[in-house]
Amino acid sequence: MNRRILLSAGVGALAISAAAYVAAQAAPPPPIANYWVDVATSSGMGAGMSPGSRPNMSQMMSMMQGGSSVSHTLDLRLASRNKAPAPAANHFVPQGLQMGASLPLVTPAVSKPVRETPSTPYQYEQPKGRMLVYWGCGEHVGPGQPTVLDFAKMAAGQIPPGMAAFATMGRAATPPQAGQSAGFGQWPNDKDSRPVPVQGSLLGAHRVEGNYSPPIGFSLAAGQDFMSDLGLNERQPLPSGAVTLGWRTATQATGYALTMFGSAENGDVIVWTSANKAAAANLDYLPPAEVKKLIAAGQALPPSANQCVLPAEVATASPGGVIMMIGYGPETFFAEAPRAPKWAVRLRYKSTASLIRGMGGMGSMQGGDGQPAQPGQPVKKKKKKFGIGDILGNVPIP
Repeated sequence: MNRRILLSAGVGALAISAAAYVAAQAAPPPPIANYWVDVATSSGMGAGMSPGSRPNMSQMMSMMQGGSSVSHTLDLRLASRNKAPAPAANHFVPQGLQMGASLPLVTPAVSKPVRETPSTPYQYEQPKGRMLVYWGCGEHVGPGQPTVLDFAKMAAGQIPPGMAAFATMGRAATPPQAGQSAGFGQWPNDKDSRPVPVQGSLLGAHRVEGNYSPPIGFSLAAGQDFMSDLGLNERQPLPSGAVTLGWRTATQATGYALTMFGSAENGDVIVWTSANKAAAANLDYLPPAEVKKLIAAGQALPPSANQCVLPAEVATASPGGVIMMIGYGPETFFAEAPRAPKWAVRLRYKSTASLIRGMGGMGSMQGGDGQPAQPGQPVKKKKKKFGIGDILGNVPIP
């Protein structure tokens, strides 16, 4: 009896091992190298500035006069399972990009651990203030708005009913990071952080060569260049006080989302999103399939949309504030071979825009009605409702 049990167990173990071996043989090995290319267009406030910086006087004057400000950026990341003693890699770009022959992909230096020194005991302060969250495009807000988040009550464990839904919409994929793979290089970097010419084009042949990854080659054709700028603008208020936000549709866009950050006179933080519920807009790259789900759920606007009305209650609560917007773009994939490729490339696209409320449009030259002004036509200045100095100091730059 025992011999039969042992024999059956042995046969079963062999069968499981054989199945595991076949499955392992059937699964192709992952690529040696993965290359991510993030392609972004930005317009309006903050366009053309380095992340975290503030507008200079010339840029602020341009904003107040409805001037155009557009920039293009690239973020290149090469991750490889191979390692080299002195890692080096370059991305050879088309001549039309107007950035020379290549962009160096530099491996960041490993920072030494910092020895922490004892500090004074932290003095806890009870959080204060409130955040009022509104949502939806339309002349007036819907029922149940706003969701009020009282920071003091939340610190005490009192979570308001609408808080659970106030989460970022959609999941963005995370590109490779330094330290996650044997070989890694990125651009821009400490050695080369040149701005991308706004007239530059990505169309043409691309080649990536390095001593820790196999050679990579791909070509970009029509429809795979930088997305167009959105020209976000704010039009004259409706009699109710609601404000129409308009933009130019981008041919590559898969959908849109908008959000506003402002403040009321009593110090309340005012947040609004174009979604149909109290959820934070995702201003990052999102896969087209994810955007399609958000549109179906009413949490993102379709690619055919070219305007959204900021409700009167929101416009009244925060006469000033910053509108931020994203046009989600497509994703393009390349691989060395259909099966078991040595390398894979992923390109992601987006176009973002921003403006300061009460100052018209900052993504395109504006007439008094928020529409693009005709060449030679003077720009009509709108009456200033809110001082730029009152909000620039507390506004996040996208």
